[in-house]
Amino acid sequence: MPIFEYTCKKCGKEFERVVFSGEEKEIICPECKSKDVKKNMSASTFMGASMGSCATPFPNGPS
Repeated sequence: MPIFEYTCKKCGKEFERVVFSGEEKEIICPECKSKDVKKNMSASTFMGASMGSCATPFPNGPS
């Protein structure tokens, strides 16, 4: 699910929302109900099939 981080330009509240295509114009601040919000840059993460192990094709790291 696409989760995005936002900051309200009016009151400064930071919040997260699950946003699907076409819903981005409907984002409002949960604190002051303003529509003047900014999408924040956030770090992306993912887990591969190895779940926690190094994502390198080398079993003992590169030689």
